[in-house]
Amino acid sequence: MNNFRTLLPYLRLHRNQYIVGTLAVFASNAAVLLPAYFLGRIIDGLSRYVRGAGTFTLTQLLLLVGGMVLATLLSGALMMVVRRSIVYASRQTEYEIRRDLFAHLATLDKHYFDRARTGDLMNRLTGDLSAVREMIGFGSWQVGTVVAAFVVSFAWFFSISWRLTLTVLVVFPVIVLILSYLSRQIAKRYVPLQEQNSAIAAKAQENFSGARVVKGYAIEDQEINEYKRMNDELIRRALRLTRVEGPLQASMSLLMGVAFVIVLVYGGRMILGLVPGSPLTLGQFTQFAQTLERLAWPMLSIGMIANMLQRGMASWGRLQEIFEARPRVHDDKRTDTSIRRLNGDIRFEHVSLTFDGRRVLSDITLHIPEGQTLGITGPTGSGKTVLSQLITRLTDVTEGQVLVDGHDVRRVPLKVLREHIAVVPQEPFLFSESIASNVAFGLNGAQGQYPPIPVRQSVRHTKVPAAEDVAPDMDRVRRAAEIAGLASEIDRFPAGYDTMLGERGVTLSGGQRQRTALARAIAREPRILVLDDSMSAVDTETESRILQGLRQVQEGRTVLLIGHRVSTLRHADHIIVMEEGRIVEQGSHEALLAMDGHYADLERKQRLEGDLSELDEVRLAADATAGVRR
Repeated sequence: MNNFRTLLPYLRLHRNQYIVGTLAVFASNAAVLLPAYFLGRIIDGLSRYVRGAGTFTLTQLLLLVGGMVLATLLSGALMMVVRRSIVYASRQTEYEIRRDLFAHLATLDKHYFDRARTGDLMNRLTGDLSAVREMIGFGSWQVGTVVAAFVVSFAWFFSISWRLTLTVLVVFPVIVLILSYLSRQIAKRYVPLQEQNSAIAAKAQENFSGARVVKGYAIEDQEINEYKRMNDELIRRALRLTRVEGPLQASMSLLMGVAFVIVLVYGGRMILGLVPGSPLTLGQFTQFAQTLERLAWPMLSIGMIANMLQRGMASWGRLQEIFEARPRVHDDKRTDTSIRRLNGDIRFEHVSLTFDGRRVLSDITLHIPEGQTLGITGPTGSGKTVLSQLITRLTDVTEGQVLVDGHDVRRVPLKVLREHIAVVPQEPFLFSESIASNVAFGLNGAQGQYPPIPVRQSVRHTKVPAAEDVAPDMDRVRRAAEIAGLASEIDRFPAGYDTMLGERGVTLSGGQRQRTALARAIAREPRILVLDDSMSAVDTETESRILQGLRQVQEGRTVLLIGHRVSTLRHADHIIVMEEGRIVEQGSHEALLAMDGHYADLERKQRLEGDLSELDEVRLAADATAGVRR
């Protein structure tokens, strides 16, 4: 019930449609029972005429038959109103919930997505949301039908014979007990079924995304067997649910048969005059029986409705888990909305970070003046990437503070902070769109072309421009691609900048993906640029060209250059060397070499590797020349 209260705001958005639909359901069920009333009148009239106890003219017969036809047409018309109102409103509500779920997921931070599984989220946004839509659409329609059918039918029953009606009511306590027990069992068994569905969706998604790894290790059979095992478990849980769903429908059918037997036996005795003081005509008995027959479908559908409601509420509970999730990093009462622009002066003051009980950063104090390029290096796991994530507030410090232009980043509105920063990760994510769209991806939000969508608002009051209506700024796209060293390769593609990429940019090489992501960041022209080992997949010659192009981009911007290659870092204004979450060395390239510490060791090793590589190339060239001479 608490879950249902959280659904009410969405239902209120379309309350007029639901009210009209509910009234139409009641009116339709009243109209659908009128033919039984007219038929009873016809039978009684004909009976009196045959016995010579009264008259019954052709005009009366035609009027009653006409009433039956009109009642049937009215019922059909009202059912069209029901579909147009309730079912249409449920589709709109489904859209609004899906929109708000996506909008809420977009506000959650990396802490949530580090733990959430993509397949599970997709299953909730599809399977669970469909179950909710069926509950508020077809489910609410059928609930209204059942309530209306019972109210109208029993009104007719009591008007015909209260004794016969009470005999029918004997079966209702049994119905309540069966529904109560089986509904609880359905709710208990449906959630594990959906959880297994989510696990299967996640497994499939991971295998499709990691198809190269699966094939590279030749473990297709292992993954197929694991998927089969998960499907076997899904079948087992589905059968457990079926064992309580089946008896529900069968029980309603059995009880309906019992009710018919009671009416036939007791009603027949009343017609024959075997029940003192309870006269019942043949027409009344026919009306009663036909009305009970009309009640058969609502009675049988009780099981289906209970099942649908339980599934819907269980699924809404799973969707509520998403709505109730809150980001650890968010705007709060400390946020200063007057901050609108940042220049890029960054300070770390005694910054420490503890994550899951592990010390990741320890007492970092550092100043990066506006317009300066900071090089960051160190062994894997030393905290280089985490340091940059504190600036973008993907995570918050445990101790100390990070300042941008003298403002604690926790006071700067998240949107403002991130609009001034562009990050190029080591493993970039590209979308299944054109190269131009991927490079221009960061421009749309920065230019404000997409207004925020008002959540929990009716679809009828929401208008969002279509993505295809916004054309990318091709001048900025081409310039960014040129600086990233990608333009010449794009020009060789048959479709050029309109080349469509596969999922995650799989149709490009690793170096091309990195350079596309670099171009995306450059096109945005941020005040702070973070390059997190973003040239690790390109050769040194290409890296040199990219760094040459970046010099014009770096001018006036604060740049964090994270990497392991000395060739990448040597032109930075200041370089820090990190180890186990601490800064162990810092200074210019020349100053660090003079220290003869970690950085100098790294430079010597890479110089030696370069010399060996050149020697191998010379040997290969000599061997090739010797082979030609032979």
